[in-house]
Amino acid sequence: MRTWEQNKTSINQLWPTCSFTDEEKRLWGDDLGSLDQDVLYDAIRNVKRTRDTQWPQLKWMLDSYRELSHAKRQAKTHRKAPEPRVGVDVNDDENARLADDFVAYIDSAAPSDFHAIHDMVLDRLPKMHSRTALRVINYAKKRLLGEEPKFGRVDDNGDVTPFGLGGAA
Repeated sequence: MRTWEQNKTSINQLWPTCSFTDEEKRLWGDDLGSLDQDVLYDAIRNVKRTRDTQWPQLKWMLDSYRELSHAKRQAKTHRKAPEPRVGVDVNDDENARLADDFVAYIDSAAPSDFHAIHDMVLDRLPKMHSRTALRVINYAKKRLLGEEPKFGRVDDNGDVTPFGLGGAA
């Protein structure tokens, strides 16, 4: 369990040239001190991964925290399949339990564990709804790697070429 003091230290180490006024320190403490510090730590690291500037912004931290929290809630969302599928028998209670177990495991995992988690989720796929498995994998990507889901064409190397609604980007 991380603390706000540990996360403040992380912020200072990730942005060593930045210094805050007393009022800024109070504002950051007021806004970030009451949040789930383990999720906040990953949000801080994701901000550093995606926005390598000399000065961090409080809005970036809050946005990243919100995105991670939303992804976690999505991963734990248990919906019944709209209709039974032929040849697929997924127990909804077991689906929910597996999703909760994976989210708890992801919360304590290191970024280097992502591929093992990905494989574990896919191994359990016959016992989970595919949408639940996808939400869990997306949460792991966001939390451990700071990656957003990508949409576009997949080339032979597995790279994704993003495209917008108007065609290729």
